[in-house]
Amino acid sequence: MVSKSVQPPIDPTDAKVYDWLIANIGPVTAFERQPRWRPGWNVVAGGASLYVRGPRGDTYASPVNMYQEAEIHHVFERHGIPAPRVHGMIPDPLCIVMEMLPGRINSGLIEDPEKQAQVRERFIRIVADVHRLPVEAFAAAKLPVPQSPAEIALNLYAPSHEIFRERIACRPWPLMEFAWGWLNRNVPQDRTRVTFVNYDGGQFLFDDSGTVTGLIDFEVSSLGDPAAELSGMRLRDTSEPLGDLTAMVARYEELTGDRISRKLIEFHTAGFCAVNGFLMWPLMFDSAPEQDFIAYLNYCVGTSRWMIRAIADHMKVTLVDPPEPHAQPLGFEQASRHLVRHVEAFQGGTPAENYARDSAAHQAFYLGRLNTYGQSVQAANLADVAALTGVRYDTWEQAQAALSEWVENAGPEADEALVQHFHCWLQRQAFMLRGCGPPAFISAASLQPILER
Repeated sequence: MVSKSVQPPIDPTDAKVYDWLIANIGPVTAFERQPRWRPGWNVVAGGASLYVRGPRGDTYASPVNMYQEAEIHHVFERHGIPAPRVHGMIPDPLCIVMEMLPGRINSGLIEDPEKQAQVRERFIRIVADVHRLPVEAFAAAKLPVPQSPAEIALNLYAPSHEIFRERIACRPWPLMEFAWGWLNRNVPQDRTRVTFVNYDGGQFLFDDSGTVTGLIDFEVSSLGDPAAELSGMRLRDTSEPLGDLTAMVARYEELTGDRISRKLIEFHTAGFCAVNGFLMWPLMFDSAPEQDFIAYLNYCVGTSRWMIRAIADHMKVTLVDPPEPHAQPLGFEQASRHLVRHVEAFQGGTPAENYARDSAAHQAFYLGRLNTYGQSVQAANLADVAALTGVRYDTWEQAQAALSEWVENAGPEADEALVQHFHCWLQRQAFMLRGCGPPAFISAASLQPILER
């Protein structure tokens, strides 16, 4: 029996992807857009099950472009590392067309403890194998090769900061300015090992037999300190549990002979969280229509919270939570409740259209929380800036500019006061995001500690 091709989609973006597949792969017999914050398509074309990985939007920039990401897949294929095989690149919209690997993604859902342990053991062995690949193997991906301890430590963080400086467009943003200064002042000087590093580590698929079918998602990668990949697993663990991370790091040390201290883990936790902030905070001021604003705001606040916590733990500083904001409505609170109700009543459509509808409802809910708690949050933020700088400012824009200048001129002796200041600011932002869509859990979650072994 011959499978029939599906009808060409109506959505213009979907249609471009569909047409490219028809022209370059073969008849399309299944075509489904994923309902999520980043476009992606599950398809069957030319008889092959494929995943089409789409772009993040016109206002998003990455230190690793999608052509480099595709080349990393080719490197893994050449060296026997399980990962999806790339079939091609769609130029508009820029997408990677890759093999759809079998399996599931969350090892925390494996009910059999022995099989769960087997999957995680196989995963960390593959990570160790990746870190044994020669740096020269990635030459075609054109990843910068670091030499000094500073270059090794900052090889992803530095280009991410450059993107931030360009995209933030001279807007003062002292949180990330402080982070960049702190990372530069605390570079580990004893780390000379250079490997391929997937900073957003911990992403892999496995099947029912317990086989890891492949590593996935290499868009935030570079050559650098392998400890950074283990640190990045802490972030993945919040949504796709990886088990006892301290034990996993200990097993990695057995496999590689490397020794990774908790202080090093905290440095690279702060670094990778800073990358998220560098790349995503600018979107809060210049977002593209296709981007999920509230999802990105949750990612910004959540990863920045973890960044400040990691810096505090690196410094052995105990952070104190601020009082929660109190209700002080600006006006008619019913307005946002009515808007949420109105948006949620819109007729359903495709999964992507339903996702967009729900995203709009989450944003309306957030605007309602701004109405109710915004004045309280603003007053507390201005008071905190005044306590640091000694000057009381009337607007948040004035306070941000003054704090930015203060951060630039402050030395490391101010780090403890600043981590406490930004912790309070971020805790209030997390409060504002409560209930604002499924990603809101990120704003309140804590990272699993990786203890000294």
